[in-house]
Amino acid sequence: MASLTTVKAARILIVDDNRDTADTMAMLLRMQGYDVAVAYDGRSAVGAAKRHDPDVVLLDLMLPDTDGYAVAEALRRAGMNRASLVALSGRGREEDAPWERLQFVEHLVKPVAHQALVSLLVRLQAQKQARIDQADADASPHGTEQ
Repeated sequence: MASLTTVKAARILIVDDNRDTADTMAMLLRMQGYDVAVAYDGRSAVGAAKRHDPDVVLLDLMLPDTDGYAVAEALRRAGMNRASLVALSGRGREEDAPWERLQFVEHLVKPVAHQALVSLLVRLQAQKQARIDQADADASPHGTEQ
């Protein structure tokens, strides 16, 4: 299981045009030790992601300048493959069906309960840490006996 320090060191990018929602979410996550950046539109999201190098991107699917799907595609084209993408929308999962095809790991319906979000972030970081630990174990020589 990932240590609390590893989880709290997670870098989060919030992309949401609702400034109150984005800023409140960012404030609450910062209070819990997360390193958070915010972008309020799709155009600035890719640049913010390049600067912040997030572990997780919380991405609103309905942005005014472009939709979240286009932002997700732009992030992947820009090489942001290590970040876990989480879709946010005011609609249900069924209405936002394409979210799974674009490598989103989860879809949350707004308003997002803070504890549910934190639980998701902890789970994502634990999964990431497990992958890192497994890769390290696979790369290290296993004592071969002769």
